[in-house]
Amino acid sequence: MIQSFIGLIISLVILIWSCEYAIKNSILVSKIFQIREIFVGIFIIAIGTSLPEFAATFQALQIGAEGIVAGNLVGSNIANILLVGGIMVFPLISLNIVKQDQSTAIFFISFSILFFFLIFFNFTLGLKFSLLFILLLILFFYFELKKPSEEDPISIENSQNSTIIIISKIIIAFIVLFFSSRFFITYAKNLTELLGVAESTIGITVVAFGTSLPEVVATIISIIKKQNNLAVGNILGSNIANIFGITLIAIFINGQINYYELLSSIDKWLFLLVSIVFFIMIIKKMAGKLLSIGLIFAYLAYFTYLYI
Repeated sequence: MIQSFIGLIISLVILIWSCEYAIKNSILVSKIFQIREIFVGIFIIAIGTSLPEFAATFQALQIGAEGIVAGNLVGSNIANILLVGGIMVFPLISLNIVKQDQSTAIFFISFSILFFFLIFFNFTLGLKFSLLFILLLILFFYFELKKPSEEDPISIENSQNSTIIIISKIIIAFIVLFFSSRFFITYAKNLTELLGVAESTIGITVVAFGTSLPEVVATIISIIKKQNNLAVGNILGSNIANIFGITLIAIFINGQINYYELLSSIDKWLFLLVSIVFFIMIIKKMAGKLLSIGLIFAYLAYFTYLYI
């Protein structure tokens, strides 16, 4: 058991490092191509911080651990809002999000409600649903890209910092991320057998918490730099990426997936509840220490409940 814990921690450290390295270089590329701050949060940072979830999903499917896949998706979204969101609002008086970026939250809550119905009722998600998900993503990308940019482009004159080199660094980070996630999931799977804990519980807690750590780091950095839109975009984008990305990976690899029997009722309802709470926080620009403590406490209480 000790060996599994040590292996889990080491692989997690490597996983987080590779993710952060990819994110750092992705942000630089986004500035070169003049991309909006919240767009960077949604598509560059969010996708970067969601890579552990994607890689973990792929590796979990390879060993037939569908419970970890389901738990990872729902658990990561819950952790992103309660834990990452709680950390984000602690030093803030209000979420100063511009009105045009608030519309992104409408996509988020719509996708969350849709996914809730798909996991609450006994739906088997196959090729038809994958086509629907891809169409929804295309619409989401289209409307986000239509929004005007407020960023000034930067030029890279130093050959060592050329775009090609930066992209190469991102690819290398992704490769390291893939293999580190493979070991991470293997050790997490071993713990389920040693502790006699259900796969979905390990997915919701250990795997989801571990793969959400990059979001925590990215959010803290964004808040320190006073980039609220970046932090909010990170959470929104990560959750949307988890819903569509993890499900599409599962469908493409397994041919189908059914979350209904893999998740408990409390997991499903909490997924919907925290999504609604975060949507309200964005629209009402809610923040502050009391809200932060409440969100983090709720996450710790849920985490504890799963092991009681």
